[in-house]
Amino acid sequence: MRCASLLMAVLLALPWSAQAQFVRLNDAVKYRKAAFQVLSTHVQRAGAMAKGEVPFDKPAAETNAALIEMLSRQLATAFPPGSDMAPSKAKPEVWQEVAQFKTHSDQWQSAAAKLSGAARSGDANAFKTAFNALAQTCKSCHDSYRNR
Repeated sequence: MRCASLLMAVLLALPWSAQAQFVRLNDAVKYRKAAFQVLSTHVQRAGAMAKGEVPFDKPAAETNAALIEMLSRQLATAFPPGSDMAPSKAKPEVWQEVAQFKTHSDQWQSAAAKLSGAARSGDANAFKTAFNALAQTCKSCHDSYRNR
């Protein structure tokens, strides 16, 4: 948990305008691949609690949900025009259907914020409900914009 807290503190300390800009487009590709890897870890941890595979733990739920929420905002900046040049799981539609992709991103960010709120409440059932809603937004976007 300390590592996750440290990562979150470092990322939150960065100026927002610097986070949204990449010197080279390839930096955006590297960033989003790394961020999605970190995101995957925290979604799996939160999912294990939501599914009852591990006991609900409020501090762990809060940490994982906060990181998911932060990454949902950060990843929204990691698909700049022209960053589709490297092999990735992202379909070309990400850059061709910008408005629709942004809608998915906004829905994901909203679901992530609700997950954070549910985690802070300490209510395991609310956390499960919020996680299931988050998972649906992820699936919806993956179905449209992610190659398997």
